[in-house]
Formats: sequence, C-alpha cells, structure tokens
Amino acid sequence: MALLDVLKMGNPLLRKTAIHVDEIRTNEFQQTIDDLIDTMRFQNGAGIAAPQVGILKRVFTMEMEENPRYPNKTPFPLYVAINPEIEILDDTLINSWEGCLSIPNIRGQLKRYKRVLLKATDRNGNHYEEKLDGFAAIVAQHELDHLNGTLLIYRMESMETLSFQEEYEKYWL
Repeated sequence: MALLDVLKMGNPLLRKTAIHVDEIRTNEFQQTIDDLIDTMRFQNGAGIAAPQVGILKRVFTMEMEENPRYPNKTPFPLYVAINPEIEILDDTLINSWEGCLSIPNIRGQLKRYKRVLLKATDRNGNHYEEKLDGFAAIVAQHELDHLNGTLLIYRMESMETLSFQEEYEKYWL
C-alpha cells in the first residue's frame, strides 16, 4: 500500500487540466490506480482525482462505503474512471454540501446535476457507461472538475455557506 500526498488548495497543479491517458496497462499506471484507491480510502474520501496527488492524468477513483466524512450517504461501488466524460441526463439541480481532500476540514454548498451518465474506461481498458444518481453523480462531477483544474469553491454561487467541518456539523448538518 502506498499513500500519496494530497495537494492542498493553492498548489498551482490543482488549476491545471489533466492530459489524456494513452497507456493504461503499464505497471506504473496500474500502480498509480492502486495508490489512488489506497489514498482515497485512507483519507476517507468519496473520490480522488490524479491531479490531487500531483499526477496530471485524466483518471479518478470513487467509492462509498461506510465513511465518517459522509454519514448516511447511499453506498456505491468502486469506480476507476480513465479519460472520463459526463453526460447530463436531466437538468435537475440539487444542493450539494461538499468537502474536498485538497481543501481539508472545509465544506461548502453548491449545485450539481442530480443524474448523469459517466462514460469512461476501466483499469482493464474496457469502456463502460454508468448512470449515476444523487451522491454518486455529485462525486463524479466533483472529480471530473479536478481533471479540468476546477475546485468546488470556484463553483459556489455564494461563499455564505463556506464552513469549517466542525461548524458545518453544528449548524448545517
């Protein structure tokens, strides 16, 4: 198990656009995927994108099991999304309270699409399409934003809900 250092807001790499992945089956890239999964799980993240650990490649992982950072969220399986795209399935927007491993102990509310279609390649080189709803759809959109150099605070309409985790739990949760 290799845990990677998560870059924090202010690091210029978080504002860069990740590049397309061509070589999926190399040992190095497969190890990167394993390291992303290990780091996401260790940090209690719902997802993590390669740019968050300083790797400017278009890949993210996401998974929701029992997670102290996101109590009462609907579980979803592990996804490895290489060169992902998201198609919006309807225009319904929902309020999303989000945290980010690159902005530790902070939460903010923004709007995300409720239903999306995640199109990506898995770690074995197989293309897949998965309809995602609710929290899973939010996580996929959040992670895709990282691949495009966008942090959640850039999407917030107002900074009024920007809160430290402890205050979020007291007043907003």
